[in-house]
Formats: sequence, C-alpha cells, structure tokens
Amino acid sequence: MPTVRTTMQPDVDLDVSDTEYVDLTRQGLLVQKDEPAAETERAPAPAAAPAKTPAAKSSKEN
Repeated sequence: MPTVRTTMQPDVDLDVSDTEYVDLTRQGLLVQKDEPAAETERAPAPAAAPAKTPAAKSSKEN
C-alpha cells in the first residue's frame, strides 16, 4: 500500500490501495515529492512588474 499526500491535505500522510493510488494520480490530486508539504512552506510569489505608461504623443500626431 503506497503512502501518499494529497493536494487537499498535503500535511497528512495517507495509506491508499493501488487502485486508489492510480485514481488519485489520474486526477492530479497527489503532491509531488519535490513540493513542500503545506501551503505555508512555499516561497512568496514574485512581485509583479510595474505597468508601462503609455508613450506621450508627439506634436506630429495632432
């Protein structure tokens, strides 16, 4: 029986049957081994880049 962590409760180890493991994998509900166990352990998202301001119109466009 595999021991897994799901995306719904990533801090809880669950023993599942082989059939359940296949179903959870197919649905994308398993936490990958390289992912942190809990959402609080993740690094903060990078700040968004500042928005560009529109270019000033030249006198030729008038």
